Amino acid sequence: MMGAAGKPAYAEACAQFAWKDALDDLGWSGAAEVDLAWTVVGRHAAGPRADRTAVHWIGADGSERRLTFRDLDRQSAQFGNVLRRHGVRKGDRVATLLPRIPETVPAMLGVWRAGAILVPVFAGFGADAVDYRLRHSGAKAVLVARRYRHLVPAIAGLAVIEADSADVLIGADETMPRAFLSRDAAAAIIYTSGSTGQPKGCVIAANILAAMWPYVRYGLDLRPEADVFWPTGDPGWGYGLCCYMPALAAGATALSVEANATYDVCRDVIGRFKVSNLATTPTVLRSLMAQGEAVRDFGGSMRAISSCGEPLNGEVVEFFRRVWNVTPMDHFGATEFGLPVGNHNAVAMDVKPGSMGLPAPGQTMAVVGEDGEELPPETVGLIAQRCDGNTRYWLRYWNDEAASVALRRGDWTCTGDLARRDAGGYFWFEGRADDIIKSAGYRIGPFEIESAVLRHGAVAEAAAVGVPDPLRGQAIKVFVVTRPGVAPNDALASEFVELVRTVCGRHQAPREVAFVDALPKTQTGKIQRFLLRRAGEAKEEKP
Repeated sequence: MMGAAGKPAYAEACAQFAWKDALDDLGWSGAAEVDLAWTVVGRHAAGPRADRTAVHWIGADGSERRLTFRDLDRQSAQFGNVLRRHGVRKGDRVATLLPRIPETVPAMLGVWRAGAILVPVFAGFGADAVDYRLRHSGAKAVLVARRYRHLVPAIAGLAVIEADSADVLIGADETMPRAFLSRDAAAAIIYTSGSTGQPKGCVIAANILAAMWPYVRYGLDLRPEADVFWPTGDPGWGYGLCCYMPALAAGATALSVEANATYDVCRDVIGRFKVSNLATTPTVLRSLMAQGEAVRDFGGSMRAISSCGEPLNGEVVEFFRRVWNVTPMDHFGATEFGLPVGNHNAVAMDVKPGSMGLPAPGQTMAVVGEDGEELPPETVGLIAQRCDGNTRYWLRYWNDEAASVALRRGDWTCTGDLARRDAGGYFWFEGRADDIIKSAGYRIGPFEIESAVLRHGAVAEAAAVGVPDPLRGQAIKVFVVTRPGVAPNDALASEFVELVRTVCGRHQAPREVAFVDALPKTQTGKIQRFLLRRAGEAKEEKP
């Protein structure tokens, strides 16, 4: 049965999905081993899409550069040959410390062409964070932008290659032998954001493109021949990498915008290039919503919006439905999972604002207890993924067997993210296991409280945590960032408390409201509630 705009209903999409079709799309059917760079760009460069723009780069100064699939194929081979000249061999780890510059995608593909394991490192990190990832991964080489060369530590045996140097590719052969990997072999090490502790190196399988295909097909609803696709994420993070590479593998054109996606940048890029498919974060969408009705002036070209990184509050969904007539689709992802759950742009499904949505066709997801048993509806438990064969994405943590084993619950892989599943099968995010507030015998997730506070017109952002309380064990404290021009005061704080009491119930009403200029976040925009808890605990300990 077809739904709105000719889209299949969710049940129909799941019934019709076949992994054989996905593998055919990738050119992997019957293949014992795969070549990732060939899948992403090589096969397009050898066919009718050779001269089609693959990456349309927009510089911070407004300049533009277009790279065709033929360009990417040629330059990635050159980068691969440069790495070989520096002694990189199959299985070596090669880091990339690159912002969104024209050299980023071909350099990353060059790592795969050399048969090496890609270690993307976010260029916004400080020296200590870069040092940790290079040493922990045992990187043999690092491809770095010149402006970030000073962040690379002196490590014996580490080859440092400035990817945007004018002469880096001079003399490098524009062809090289194909590099094949088993789909179960390591292709990348993507580090977690460190929102709850020291970052872990997630070893990602060469099967990454197959595992991500349901997201590209159903979540993004990417239409390669028609869409102007803008993934705002940085390729140094999992979300950015998992948007760019599968989109290119599909033959689409990706906008790569050097500047961060501020309101002014979004207004310019969306309006000037008529973006039709946007993959971004709740932080970006909330920053647009904070400008109110002004966003009506652009966005008329928008057909699909996808959001990932942290839960998307219902208020954001309703805002863009009203001003752009587009429903932002929330997707759940984790460095260990890929993007297996979401509200899918290509499916005619009811979108329940605040819900993570439904498992992508081809993915098996559940909410389980500590013993790995599936829990009944409306019971909070661990988000679990069954990964094998075509869905395999995460393999293990790099050099951390104990942590790898700890993620297993029988046949399930669990990251510590909590959710409940309603009677219709929809997942509802409840927070990290560490974020759950235990107050007066209740287990309370922060997201519901935050969503209630965000209903207030004065609020730009909110975060709820538990702080020590001698009577309740923990009391609920909410940190609030007000919208521009709104002055914090006690009366406003009381309104927030009453709003939560009305929407969520008395047991979830905050005992304290703190106004702050900004919330602590990871570089990917995830709220670091553990820092807020730590601040609250320190305050409680003062004499």
